[in-house]
Amino acid sequence: MDPNNMQMRMQEIQQSESFSDVLGKILSGKAGYKPVIEKRQEILMCKMCMTPLLIQKQKFCHECGKKMEYSAG
Repeated sequence: MDPNNMQMRMQEIQQSESFSDVLGKILSGKAGYKPVIEKRQEILMCKMCMTPLLIQKQKFCHECGKKMEYSAG
């Protein structure tokens, strides 16, 4: 299984109601406990120098100066 497919599958599982119910019972010992599942933000990187960007959707790379291009979405 490729990593991208695995990541998408994990997101699907974490969003399911049954996963939240089971995780809540494991964490608290009580039925009906709703845990807060932290969502990770995508780390954007410069395509030229592969430096992680400090600010989401910044216009230029702070390391090499390349203009950033983002796809709609």
